[in-house]
Amino acid sequence: MAGRDGEGKRFVPGSRKYDRTVDDALRTMERLATWLDKAGEDNVWRQTEDPLQAAMLHGMLVHLQQQIDRLLLLGGDELEETVRALRTLATQERT
Repeated sequence: MAGRDGEGKRFVPGSRKYDRTVDDALRTMERLATWLDKAGEDNVWRQTEDPLQAAMLHGMLVHLQQQIDRLLLLGGDELEETVRALRTLATQERT
């Protein structure tokens, strides 16, 4: 099913090789988070019969973890303060 990307250009979902915007990346990460939850529930390691596939998955997860940590560090103290303030505000609104 064709659609439009953030720039109004026509595309078929899954046809892009990379995310162009933060919104695109957030959608990808939402799908990844859903997959990770399900993989944990189902214990993906028991499903992986191919040792090469298991090694590739392990390697990619370690790589993602390192890249995420590196990207979070780039945000610095200002980002940490912003996130902390937003979480505090959200908590206060719930009570």
